[in-house]
Amino acid sequence: MLRRLLLIAALLGLAACDSPPPLDTAPNVDLARFSGTWFEIAHLPRPTQQSCTGTTATYTSRGSGQFTFVHACTLENGNFHQSSAIAQVKDGADPAKLQVDFGGFFGDYWILDVAPDYRYAIVGHPSRAYLWILSRTPTLSADDKTAIVAKATSLKFDTTQLEYTKH
Repeated sequence: MLRRLLLIAALLGLAACDSPPPLDTAPNVDLARFSGTWFEIAHLPRPTQQSCTGTTATYTSRGSGQFTFVHACTLENGNFHQSSAIAQVKDGADPAKLQVDFGGFFGDYWILDVAPDYRYAIVGHPSRAYLWILSRTPTLSADDKTAIVAKATSLKFDTTQLEYTKH
């Protein structure tokens, strides 16, 4: 029995070694400056975004740490697609930790990095299964893109899987 417990403990220890470290959010996020329209530059693959181009995300403050979040894109067939959700600050001590409510389905949506002038942002999920690179313009400079991908890689996201959004 002791031998079995030691084996289980060893296996759990090995599994923990493969787990990424806790994910830090961007410090001192100003949600008033984060509000507005962002252009999606890239994202990790998601079935709900397979045929989207010209993707934008617009955040409109509702007060008290709540935002209306509108995701919009043009589908491959030329039709416009839009979905809305409510985003809310999850932890008052960390305004970069948002939780999004898509009609009863809640998901973490964390601001991981933001440029000092809010020209770009990295948003992701603590599981590292979701990642979005956002910009205030439809394109980013090569230097910004390189720095952002390096930052996301350092945060243990699989940036080799990034899909770049056409605008």
